[in-house]
Amino acid sequence: MTTADRIHQLRVELWNLSYQQWKTETLFSIKWWSLIALIVIFYAIWLVIVEKRRLSQILLFGSLVAVGRIVMDIAGTDMALWSYDIREIPFFPSPFLHDFTLTPLALMAVYQYCHTWKKFLVWTVVTTGIISFVFFPILIAFGFLKFYNWNYFYSFVLMIGIASAARFVVLGVINLEQN
Repeated sequence: MTTADRIHQLRVELWNLSYQQWKTETLFSIKWWSLIALIVIFYAIWLVIVEKRRLSQILLFGSLVAVGRIVMDIAGTDMALWSYDIREIPFFPSPFLHDFTLTPLALMAVYQYCHTWKKFLVWTVVTTGIISFVFFPILIAFGFLKFYNWNYFYSFVLMIGIASAARFVVLGVINLEQN
């Protein structure tokens, strides 16, 4: 058996175990419903506050943040730096709360209200600080998330980098369109 075949076999075993755990222990549990409610609440708030006339620009920024977060999440879960014990869907990583909801929506609000780099960076630090040092510990305390060889500061720094890169790209695109 080749190494690639062995890796595939282990992934099949992991999928079967993970899916069984999700189906029997997670799906429709109180924690699962809590996760779904949080996602709905975050999107409802965002829909109320988002500036509709700049929606495509804000969504481009948020999409870039989401891509950065999903790449971060795939790398982290593949390297076993963290794991999700409660997942919305039975896939690794569990993308909706962290990658497609909390971080992009919060940072889209920052992008919307902060028109200078200085203001953007200050509020990005505040926002990612709240996500990293308040929200993540709450998720860990309630058993949604576990860190292994990871800490809150690493997430904090990476999310600042992701947000800054996303803003840089969006401003570059806007500049290209105007020229």
